[in-house]
Order: sequence, then C-alpha cells, then structure tokens
Amino acid sequence: MASRTTQLWTAIAVVFASGALLLATAPPTNLVNAPINPNAGAQGGDFDTKVTPALASFYDTPLPPDAHVGQLFAAQPVEEAPADVKMFRILYVSTDLRGNKIGVSGLYVAPRDGAPAAGRPLVAFAHGTTGVGRMCGISHTPFTPSTPGFTAWGPHLKPLVDAGLAVVASDYSGMGAPGPSSYLVGPLEARGVLDSMRAVLNPSPMIGDIPIDKGKLAVYGKSQGGESATSTVEIAPTYAPDLRLSSGVILAPGYTPPIRGILSAVAKNPTSTDQNMFMLLIAKSYAENYSIGLDEILTPEGVKRAKLLENHCGSDLADRLSDIPLNQLLKTPVSKDLIAAMGRAMPGTKRLTAPIGVWQGLKDKTILPEVTHAQVMSQCALGTTTFYVRYPEDDHGSMNYQARMHQPSAIDYMKGIWAGNPAPNNCANQLLGTVRTNSKVK
Repeated sequence: MASRTTQLWTAIAVVFASGALLLATAPPTNLVNAPINPNAGAQGGDFDTKVTPALASFYDTPLPPDAHVGQLFAAQPVEEAPADVKMFRILYVSTDLRGNKIGVSGLYVAPRDGAPAAGRPLVAFAHGTTGVGRMCGISHTPFTPSTPGFTAWGPHLKPLVDAGLAVVASDYSGMGAPGPSSYLVGPLEARGVLDSMRAVLNPSPMIGDIPIDKGKLAVYGKSQGGESATSTVEIAPTYAPDLRLSSGVILAPGYTPPIRGILSAVAKNPTSTDQNMFMLLIAKSYAENYSIGLDEILTPEGVKRAKLLENHCGSDLADRLSDIPLNQLLKTPVSKDLIAAMGRAMPGTKRLTAPIGVWQGLKDKTILPEVTHAQVMSQCALGTTTFYVRYPEDDHGSMNYQARMHQPSAIDYMKGIWAGNPAPNNCANQLLGTVRTNSKVK
C-alpha cells in the first residue's frame, strides 16, 4: 500500500497536472462574499520590505551555561511600542533538528492593563516570508515602515493584542540569534514557535508579570507562517506535551509540494519571478539542516546569489534576485535528496490532535488555492477537526484583514473554542468537484 505521504503529494500533483481547482460544497459561512478592504495595503503587505534593518548587539547575547529548552534568557523593552501595550524583544532556548540547543529571538507583546483573573490567552504568531538572514526577523524593527517587523505589527499582532490576547512571535531560527536557516523546514520552525510559548508562560523579572491562562493557548500563522503553524500543531504532542494547544489558525498556508516533476517544472522557468527568492530560501535552509550540498541544488550562479540571503530581506532581497531567469539558478532535475527532505519536513500527513481553521483567498497568486484545498482535503481524510473558509474576492495581502473583519472571524474562532464551544468542523461538506481554471505553476 502506498504511504500516506505518497498519496497526499500524488493528489496534489493531479491537481496541478489537470489545471483543475478542487472546490468544496459547503455551508454558506464557508464561502464569504467579502469585498477586498480598500485599506488592505495601508500598513504594508507580506513582501513590502524594501528596507533591511541593521543587526543590533542584543541578538549576539550568548546562551547561558546552564541553558534549558524553553528558557527565556534575555529581553529588551521595545521603546517605540504604544503606551497601552507591553512589548519586548526576547531571546530563548530552542533546539535544532539534531537536538543541539540554540538561541532564537522573537517578540512578546500584551495589553498593559486589565488582565483577567485567570490570565490572558496566549497566541503564538508565526510570520510570513521575510528572508532567512539574521536581520530578517520581525522583532528587529516592528514600527519602522518597510521593514520585516512592520509588516507583522499592523496586519497581525496589533489586532490580536487589541482583542485582549498576549502574543509571542518567534523570528524563527537564524533570523536574529545565530542558528540554521529554517525557511519551510516545518519541524525547525515549529520548535521555535513552541519554545517561544514556553519562554513566556511564567512571570519573569525580564518581562514582568503578564499572567497567562495556560488552558488557553493557540497558534496563528499566515503564508510561510501558515505552514509553520500547521507544523506546530503537528509536532506539539511529541515535542511539547506540556503545551495543550486549543486550536491552530492557518491563513493561506505556504505548502510546497515535494514532487520532483512539479519542482523541476518550476526550476525550468525561463523567466524571473518571485520564485527566484523563494527557491533560494528553500535551498539554503534545506542544505543547512539536511545532508544536502547547496551545490547539489543550485547552479554555480545560484550558489553565488545565495550569499545575498545573508544580508538582505523581503522585497530588498527579491529585487536583487530579479535580473536572472530561475532556470539559471536551480539545477534540473531537482535533487532527489531535496525532494526526500521536503517530504519529511512538510506538514500534512498526520492527523492533528488540535482543531484547525483554514482561511484562503481564491484570488491569491502567491499561495495557490488548489494546494490549500488539497491540504484541507487531506486533513479531513485524516480525521482532523477542520473548519475551512474561502474568500472569493481576496488575494494574499487582503487576507490579512478579511480573516479578522468578516464572520467567521479567525479571532472569534479561537475565542469560541476557549469558551468551551465545540470546534466547528465542515469536513462533511467538503465534497470534491472540479472546475477548469487558468491556474498555472509559476
């Protein structure tokens, strides 16, 4: 019998090969006719990061000699934070895929006053693509326009804090403190997310007394962070059994099918696209975490260009990689070792013990709805309690706003479960059908 992993990725391959979009017949609340918010881009989209910040000395703070996993070992108040919130840059202990202890940076923020007697719910936010360099984490400059941190504060962190929640946002390994790059390496991203929660659960002289209700924990991620959030829910029972996640909110998740034919077709692209940056981020991260040489994945020119990833982020990085066709950066056929590693690292082949809500815009050109839908179908088949919401008029950027502005709200989804309501599940309504589309692998 074929493995579950093989079945899943084969199903996704069929979606791409046929050019068909899997659609679901679902209750009215599943397909929300919400217009794109005219102010959706006002605070910057996921890739509006033309400015790469400098690396501050805080991020070089060494691990303490007696470091233990989940330990908070440094914190720094963010002076630019609004007066009504507490915000800290933090450093905490996590592990790489070999079990070595590493430092990881992040951002911790909560309302300043009015905490419930039982403590605030804690949400771990997993951010979208900003790069892999040490200055690319969202904790560096959360209030400086056109930097990675700014794209997280307005669209994501502020609404969560305004809802009365405490939020911890991992930068991921290597994006502040030294460590291996982690782009779409699900188990490594997830370790950083889970250990960020451990680091702030209890009061500390470094961050003050922010009481947390340990029975109300969730993870919330967008794009790359949607994949990270899925991985976090997936490994939590084994990596962090002390954390009981109530739910996972997953917005336009950045799954990448580890199918050689698809990735080789991408690698043969004779044009320059945003995939130049994405594929180099993947190559560098997988080469640093698995037994794969970077030159096994990239051409000599690709290896040369990969050095840019160490000093540039977001749009600044993408622009520096936009003058060359992708097929001059990636080797074809794509490395078998890379495909095998991605098959192990991508989430979606195990039943999740916590319920998930998935939100997807059907006009998204960055995260193709076909892939999201195939993943939802897989989770439903595995028995994961899954609530799936699609916005027919929304793209990748406007999803930041629609998921919290229109019912069912992603924040209300988490709060409802915390209130003791059964997690919504519309898997029974997700009946497969096909409609021809013009979608192409780009």
